[in-house]
Amino acid sequence: MPTPRNLLGELRPGREGWAEAMARLVAPATALAARGPAHQPATPSSNDPGATWFELVTRPLWGLAAHAAGGGRAPRQWDEVRAALTAAVDPGHTWYAGPPFDRNQRLVESAAVGYALAVAPHELWDPLTGAQRDHLAAWLSTAAAAEPVDNNWHFFPVLAATGLRAVGVAVDEAAVAAHLDRIEQFAAADGWYFDGPGRQRDYYNPFGFHYYGLQLLGLGVLDEQRAQRVRERATAFAAQFQHWFAADGSALPYGRSLGYRFAQGAFWSTLPVAGLATVPWAHARGLAERHLAWWWDQPILDRDGLLSVGYRYPNTGVVEQYLGGGSPYWGTKFFAALAVPAEHPFWTGEPAPADRRPRVELQPAPSMLVSHDAAGDVTALCGQEAYAWARGGTAKAAKFAYSTLAGFSVPTGGEGLGNGAYDSALALSDDGVHWRVRERGDCVLDGDTLRLTWHPWPDVAVRTTLRFDGGGHRRTHEIVTARTLHTAETGFCVPWTAAGHAPADAVEDAGRAEVASDGIASAVTDQGSSVPRAGQVLVPTAGGNVLFPRTALPMLTTDLEPGTHTLTCTTTLHRT
Repeated sequence: MPTPRNLLGELRPGREGWAEAMARLVAPATALAARGPAHQPATPSSNDPGATWFELVTRPLWGLAAHAAGGGRAPRQWDEVRAALTAAVDPGHTWYAGPPFDRNQRLVESAAVGYALAVAPHELWDPLTGAQRDHLAAWLSTAAAAEPVDNNWHFFPVLAATGLRAVGVAVDEAAVAAHLDRIEQFAAADGWYFDGPGRQRDYYNPFGFHYYGLQLLGLGVLDEQRAQRVRERATAFAAQFQHWFAADGSALPYGRSLGYRFAQGAFWSTLPVAGLATVPWAHARGLAERHLAWWWDQPILDRDGLLSVGYRYPNTGVVEQYLGGGSPYWGTKFFAALAVPAEHPFWTGEPAPADRRPRVELQPAPSMLVSHDAAGDVTALCGQEAYAWARGGTAKAAKFAYSTLAGFSVPTGGEGLGNGAYDSALALSDDGVHWRVRERGDCVLDGDTLRLTWHPWPDVAVRTTLRFDGGGHRRTHEIVTARTLHTAETGFCVPWTAAGHAPADAVEDAGRAEVASDGIASAVTDQGSSVPRAGQVLVPTAGGNVLFPRTALPMLTTDLEPGTHTLTCTTTLHRT
């Protein structure tokens, strides 16, 4: 599949380069959306076709509206968006996308429409006829009054109301205040938010809670007390979130909605909109620019130039069930800084280079230890819990470790270790066929060590400690079991593109497994466990890893009789 560089040309740095990149990225989407819902990409989304087409229509607005707010012009794209959107909200039109209703996907897209009305009414509102304005205002007012999912979705009616207010349509100010009050209740320590009662902490912090809060701050619609809390939380969050980015610009693959791709870096681009230098402007610009440059070289487009569904390559199996063909265009949130003028200090200075100092950062709020190695790659040791409802939810949130260099894998379906692709995990089985890994349990960050307690069966207790150790990390598991268990403990996957049935550069010894391929080496080594373990290199079923279609995985295996056991290992991952 082509990269943006292959299909759209070179990426120029700076404001003009970003504007070109945004326009080139959204052009195929707006053109396709303007052909009507029957022409949208066919993807296995859990949302109805009206909602998935509405995503394709509206999500490019995050980038287009920021561009227009900063004085940019994209006449063809705006003509296409207006034609599709006015039809989508007209109940008498054959392309009507349907009404927004409680906890429905259409509410998500109402935020993009509200944002665009607030910052670019000259493109989205002023050119409309009276009837078109009436239809759009009625649709958006219904969305603003609907009940959102009880998480970051509370921002959507606020943004819808912000757009309506900007074009002179009355809104329910008490309802807006109630949503903002509910958002306050999700605030956690150190500038983080829990994404709803499930208490997940992932990219919905930077491209959700903070992004929307900073946009509202920039629009001047928050009272001073709320505005000050947004500033304080964003400042505290930035000090930690900067460590989720590798020196090459890639961001830590972790959590759900990775299919929005470069939205991961939207936080840095939204800071100038709010006039908030949480880090020096040159540093924010460097983080953002390296991030976009990394994505520009990944095979994320289809042959027509549309953003594909997947993460580093097209793959609907590694994303959640709610993503459709237009979903990836949420990534255009990244271009928020186009709304500020060229003389803003975010644009006028040179972007700061990456900080390549090896270091370990303690991040209690997301229950993580985050390490940068000498090559600038990032590894995070993690103590969070699985998403109970999302496809691949255990793999996306509850593994022991995540890496910018190796990514992580989700199960591909079926039985066995190959289909499970349990990288960076301790997999347990009582029949040798069906395997269980950590999904939930207690987590304590004790200095430089994560201490986890989990129960894969009622009569099996596991106490796991994780800490960085030299060039890798060390794991110790104290296991008390009333049943016989098969165990498989794994390191990180490596990409494997060579011909053959298995990687040629593999080590399978007593107490050690190592595999090197495509410039990356991964190893797992036993460190004095109470039972001997055998090293093995597994080739997981293709298509499970978020970075690489085909991988190899080092693994230690042993069986445990009922009783108490200790398993200890170190894992390493590095470029070769």
